[in-house]
Amino acid sequence: MIYLDNAATTKPNQDVLDTFLKVNQSLYFNPNSPHQAGIQAEQLLKQAKAQIKALFNFDNEFDIIFTSGATESNNIALQGVARKKKMFANEIITSVLEHPSVLEVVRALGEEGFEVKYVDVTKEGKIDLNHLQSLMSDKVGLVTCMHVNNIMGQIQPIAEIVDIVRAYPKAHLHVDAVQAVGKVPLIFEGVDSLSLSGHKFNGLKGQGVLFVRNRHEIIPIMQGGGQEYGLRSGTVNLPIDISIVKALKFAVQHTQSLNKQLKKQNTQIKTYLEGFSNIIINSPSDAAPHILNIGFPGVKGEVLVNAFSKHDVMLSTTSACSSKKASLNEVLLAMGIPSIQIEGSIRISLGANTTESDIETFKDKFNAVYDEVRELLK
Repeated sequence: MIYLDNAATTKPNQDVLDTFLKVNQSLYFNPNSPHQAGIQAEQLLKQAKAQIKALFNFDNEFDIIFTSGATESNNIALQGVARKKKMFANEIITSVLEHPSVLEVVRALGEEGFEVKYVDVTKEGKIDLNHLQSLMSDKVGLVTCMHVNNIMGQIQPIAEIVDIVRAYPKAHLHVDAVQAVGKVPLIFEGVDSLSLSGHKFNGLKGQGVLFVRNRHEIIPIMQGGGQEYGLRSGTVNLPIDISIVKALKFAVQHTQSLNKQLKKQNTQIKTYLEGFSNIIINSPSDAAPHILNIGFPGVKGEVLVNAFSKHDVMLSTTSACSSKKASLNEVLLAMGIPSIQIEGSIRISLGANTTESDIETFKDKFNAVYDEVRELLK
């Protein structure tokens, strides 16, 4: 099997699995228990957070909250910040580029009475900075954007967005950095909160981290025992929280080398595709190297996914969280890509475990699939 759906999920590193199992076996205690074993577990939790802070070279700039994944992290940040600021800054700014775990939260907040504004998208699929500037005011309490797009791979101009938002002290800037970890350097400067998901960088499913600069800006969205500064109540899942540190360390420390590997493989695929008529590369040239979106105008994306699956190549149409929805992808629509091209789009996503052999085998399989669908291409 050739696995090219790493933007959906990645294979866990063995040391992550080993750590998860070891902590479950030997340190299964509740960090909130007052006995010696509980205190030992609590110390281990504190050490894990200290290691993450050291990894990114910040001291007390952020509080670290362990969650079950980016969906929960995004919900805690977006709902918590919006409701905290509702009485004096009830406008929210986002874009159609966002993941459903952001878009659906924002839409729900709009139904609660918040005013939601969508910033324009350029034809390259990036935030229109001039339009963002025009939308900003003292009424804006929350701005949210992703670091790397999960469908097309665009790297958003986070530093420039920070410069615009920081001029408005009431506005909180949240960044969904799920697809950035290990592929491009993370940007924390000027960001108020940032979410990660372990299974996107060779960790486990059910692992998440939320970085919060000022936790007092967030109202808890779930009540309980007050764990994680009261923002994520529930018994701490110590094995999950300790093992995500392993995955995060590996991803961050190998970002440069993995970026180089992925760029090479991405270029090899694009060069190969130049030899096929009517195949269009949707992703911009400066996209993150692990995501490549291509269009087969006239062929349904689902047909292509099934065809590749029969040849043991696993890839997807759009996001794994939205690929079963019937509507056209909003990201591609916002970029002005024709509907027929969107309907025939597939996403190839590479990862740390993608080998040169995988790329060569994919080329052979691509040629076979192309021969099967070439008469449908327009």
